[in-house]
Amino acid sequence: MFCPKCGKETDASGKYCQWCGAPIEPAPANQTVIATPEVEEGPEVGVYAGLGRRFVAWIADSIIIVILGIIVIAFFNLITGFRYLYYIVVSHAPISSLTEAGTYDAAIGPIIAAVGVFIIIVPWLYYAGLEASRSHATPGKVLMHLAVTDLAGNQVSFARATLRFIGMFFFGLFIPLFVIGFGVGIIGLTISCVIAVVIILLNFLVIGLTKKRQGIHDKIAGCLVLLQQD
Repeated sequence: MFCPKCGKETDASGKYCQWCGAPIEPAPANQTVIATPEVEEGPEVGVYAGLGRRFVAWIADSIIIVILGIIVIAFFNLITGFRYLYYIVVSHAPISSLTEAGTYDAAIGPIIAAVGVFIIIVPWLYYAGLEASRSHATPGKVLMHLAVTDLAGNQVSFARATLRFIGMFFFGLFIPLFVIGFGVGIIGLTISCVIAVVIILLNFLVIGLTKKRQGIHDKIAGCLVLLQQD
């Protein structure tokens, strides 16, 4: 180091300059910058529900939705659409042999109606309607003492609950089925199914890794899933 008085280089270990005897102040040690973790915006509004409780609630709700879907399909006599779908996918029957008219439209109409009601309409009204109600929860969430709220802990609107369902449907069903549709042959179908499962599990993984335990659909809709305190 150099002496601040005479400017000559001197021994850095000494307290005085070896040339002029002037005191030498040691150079300040480099300050260590401690990185602080990024804090997510928004106030703490309650206890965020963990992955385990939400998974159990999802299983319970899925069972109820399947039962409700079967009842609705039977009530509106839409079972024909699933029968046509079975013959086309499993039996590889030609569409012309499924209906009296023997046309594509005569067969595809009942299929769209049945599948649409079973995997879109019933789940949408179930999730959006119940999560926007005073209970803030579906029966599965009530069972696990969970409630869906906005970021401020308030009741969500039907529109916000619908947006949450769209995100859940898109990442939990539409994209996985779209990926499976590209599978050709046994190997291709197996790979497609694995990728689809990974996509579904990714949303659950996001819930476990985020501070507020939000899935992708929660972030899209600006929602929280909170543990109800007794």
